[in-house]
Amino acid sequence: MNDKKSKIEVSSTAEHNILPAAGEDIFLLNSNKNNIETGRTQLKEDRRAADRAAKQIKWEQRMRRKKSREEKARKEAEQKNAAIRAIHEKYMRAALAEAQKAAALREVPIGCVIVKEGRIIARGYNRRNTDANTLSHAELNAIREASHALGDWRLEGCTIYVTLEPCQMCAGAIVQSRIDEVVIGCMNPKAGCAGSVLNLMQVPAFNHQVKITRGILEKECSHLISSFFEQLRSEKSG
Repeated sequence: MNDKKSKIEVSSTAEHNILPAAGEDIFLLNSNKNNIETGRTQLKEDRRAADRAAKQIKWEQRMRRKKSREEKARKEAEQKNAAIRAIHEKYMRAALAEAQKAAALREVPIGCVIVKEGRIIARGYNRRNTDANTLSHAELNAIREASHALGDWRLEGCTIYVTLEPCQMCAGAIVQSRIDEVVIGCMNPKAGCAGSVLNLMQVPAFNHQVKITRGILEKECSHLISSFFEQLRSEKSG
């Protein structure tokens, strides 16, 4: 009996010793599984973070390239516009020189030149009172001279530079003569027909429209006109 009891106690003790060991193994196994799962989750998150970082870098690189292209295009446009403006100012100064001729005759100082292929082919200035002729405006005088120089009433490919916005008569003549572009010094709010009172240059129903560039040497052109009329008023009041 003692031997059986002893064996039962040994067996019971062994079972008690085995059960905790098995529990520890199961705990360790579960712990390892959790660690593996956590590692996989972390790896996925790291990969997603790396993908987001890579996409961000690529986006920033695209934005830098886009900004660089835009900046280059902007500088090229500025250079082109500056070059065009320099050309416009060159010929507007020639038109101002014609306006001074009108001022010398005590005419309203309006002058213009017509340019084709980088060359002045005609000049004109206001001679309405001198010639006692309503048609003797600067633009009409220049158009007449240009037509004679080219042997054609069509002035296609030409640009007219005028110190003051053309009136309705001159605007109509510019359209009729098929001039490509008019470059204006200062606007004429009381009688101008290139945008001030009317815009006869760009009527869609007409068979020809003229490109308009405004504000070239505007201060100089405006000062010439205003100083002329100030002098007239001063003379009358004196």
